[in-house]
Amino acid sequence: KTACATTALFGAGRVACDINEMGFGEYALSIAKQTPFLKDIIENEMAKEGKKVGMSITSKEVLEWPVNAQLPSKGVSREDLMKDLAKWAEIERTKYGKGQVSGTVYHGEKDLYDFIAQIYSLFCLSNPLHPSTFPFVQKMESEVVSMTLNIFQAPTADYCGVTTSGGTESICMAMKAYRDQGYARGIRRPEIIACVTAHAAFDKAANYFGMKLVHIPSDSKHRIDLAKAKKAISRNTVVIVCSAPSYAQGTIDPVEEMADIVSKAESQWGYKIGLHVDCCLGGFLAPFVRLMPEYKLPKFDFSVPQVTSISADTHKYGYSPKGTSVLMFSSNELRRQMYFTAPKWTGGIYATPSMSGSRPGGLIAATWGTMMHMGMEGYMNASRAIMETATIIKEGVSKIPGLEVMGGPELSVVGIRSTNPELNIYAVGAAMGHDGGHEWELNMLQNPACIHICCTYIHKGLGPKFVKEIQESVEHVLANKEKYAKNSTVAIYGTTKVVPPSMVGELSKSFIDALFKLPEPQQADEEAKDGK
Repeated sequence: KTACATTALFGAGRVACDINEMGFGEYALSIAKQTPFLKDIIENEMAKEGKKVGMSITSKEVLEWPVNAQLPSKGVSREDLMKDLAKWAEIERTKYGKGQVSGTVYHGEKDLYDFIAQIYSLFCLSNPLHPSTFPFVQKMESEVVSMTLNIFQAPTADYCGVTTSGGTESICMAMKAYRDQGYARGIRRPEIIACVTAHAAFDKAANYFGMKLVHIPSDSKHRIDLAKAKKAISRNTVVIVCSAPSYAQGTIDPVEEMADIVSKAESQWGYKIGLHVDCCLGGFLAPFVRLMPEYKLPKFDFSVPQVTSISADTHKYGYSPKGTSVLMFSSNELRRQMYFTAPKWTGGIYATPSMSGSRPGGLIAATWGTMMHMGMEGYMNASRAIMETATIIKEGVSKIPGLEVMGGPELSVVGIRSTNPELNIYAVGAAMGHDGGHEWELNMLQNPACIHICCTYIHKGLGPKFVKEIQESVEHVLANKEKYAKNSTVAIYGTTKVVPPSMVGELSKSFIDALFKLPEPQQADEEAKDGK
């Protein structure tokens, strides 16, 4: 009896533990997947939904062109290839050229990108893995890092950095540095503390590097809850994250206040805790807005002594080509924790600063050229134009009944939610597109339900148009509730509230699968038949 009771208690404890960790929905789904009959039903339904996702991803323009599944037996002439490529580039340019896409394209003026393309063509074969062969790429890369450190107010020459392929790699490599620093202190599973509003790249870093991510709720202004963050610090904490700004609502976490918490925790635990500021989105906007007296930004950079690393994307508001970012550290000792070396490899001593081995020197040269061409004056002018647009949108939206600007965003991102139970904010986002006769492409966000626009230089002058058309969209949705209840985008985001995250994750994987899948012949025929 004692053995049976012990076993029962242990089993009940395991179940309770699993439900607590996974949530009841996920736990029930995991049981269903182990039941043959239910498992087959779930897999069949997921396969159907996955196929729908795959069908929806292929653009109608792409289906008008032949599929190249194999190398041509004879090479195609450059002239013929350039004809197709020029047409494809023009089709894509029309999708963002009117300036109605959220984020995505941060400058948009063709003459700048023609200049960038010229620079890239000069260095398209270069590779910083071979600095003796490409010494000027090494020169430009170190100068990009130095210029970025300067605008983030690095106080001494001890501050340093690297370039990476983008914000996600910058974040991942920063977390890898803190993980290895934790390992050196004997921490077996280092912990990251970050707000739920922090970028998903921190989840990715924790997943890739075997770290634990401790999510902290946001406060009423959609910033990290300082009291809860303080309470979450433990012996395993290696880094605390602040966003400047967050992706969803565009708010800046209280870096100075968090720095005070870090200092006190260091005294308590007896070792240094990292403070990483994620400026990937606002990296080349916030440092210039900081210099404008009409905007009051809280401190977010190395002027706060406890900040130990900052990630900032050059390929957003730095206006360089996609695939470039800068990761900065307060010391070379910390930066070295990010490096990888293989001193015994048969191919020779192998050492790299980040994930990649070979890296495109052309992107580094183009980033350097863009920064030198823009200069302080160019970045100040562009940043002011962006902030003027964002201000018009914030003020205009706040006056529309049923809508609310979220959290008082300080920079270019304006998060918008519905305060009217009869008004579905996702429907408003859909109505701002072709569904409502407009051409905006806004981001649909969740937890809480909202939409946002990330204002860029390409949006200059479009603030009044946005306010007018979102007002029209609100009226349109309220007059057509049944229509939007059936809208696929609205339905998908409504479903995520009740469907277990693992199922949503599986459908997301189907989306990724579709990105690498060639269109099926019958798909093109069906699209043509339907006139899509």
